[in-house]
Amino acid sequence: MNRVLSLTRLTSSWFFGMVLCFQFTSAQLMELDFTSEKREESSFRIHLLRSGIIGVSSLKHFDITAELLKFRYDTQNGMYWGLSIFGTRTLWKGNKNEALNTFDYLMNPLGGNIHWNLFSKIPLKRTQIQNSNVGLSLGSKWIQGPPLPNNQNTSFLDHYLRLGWVHQRLLAEEALTNSSLYLWAFPHLQIHQSSAESRLLFFNNQIEPQAFGYGMEIGLEYNRQLKVTLHGQQLTNTDPQGDFNRFVARLVVAYQF
Repeated sequence: MNRVLSLTRLTSSWFFGMVLCFQFTSAQLMELDFTSEKREESSFRIHLLRSGIIGVSSLKHFDITAELLKFRYDTQNGMYWGLSIFGTRTLWKGNKNEALNTFDYLMNPLGGNIHWNLFSKIPLKRTQIQNSNVGLSLGSKWIQGPPLPNNQNTSFLDHYLRLGWVHQRLLAEEALTNSSLYLWAFPHLQIHQSSAESRLLFFNNQIEPQAFGYGMEIGLEYNRQLKVTLHGQQLTNTDPQGDFNRFVARLVVAYQF
């Protein structure tokens, strides 16, 4: 475990330096595709260190996230499969309550020291300016919590699944200036699974080992480069009188070369 922790700290420091050197590029779980015709053939692509995100949350966190590795597969009939590995570094924590800080990591759609995600879109309807899809997102986050007494393990895994409807729409396009503006929305239901021990140690048993909730992602993309996204989500089976029965919002601004 100590070797794993040391390796992860080294990887996090390395990725943080790379992000600062290469500026903040863009990546999110949502991949826009407004092609209305069928593809001539399926395609598979691999991206290495291509992207990063700046985010601020209603729990007073300011952080950056890098997409370290991505495998993308697009089928002829319009299905999309993407497997990504992310790493997040929090630059500012505005809460004195460490449990709320750990809760912010849990509620960050891209959070976690190391985070893998599989995202899939299954097309329902496609036109020249909009399309609708079933969206499925599942993954695991390795979250680093605050120091614990008696040298107890300070990290835990959170596994999640999100299922919802993805709507994408072209708002404006100008061929002469090669500019475009797109809108997307992803309302979804979600499940988070973690051990009973971690729920007790980090959240005072106020969150069930299997936590249910809902969320919404809505965003704008300009020229396939600049993205502004608003995330919001809430767990519904937490202690009604506890600290975690709240809606958490996150604003994300990203840029891609």
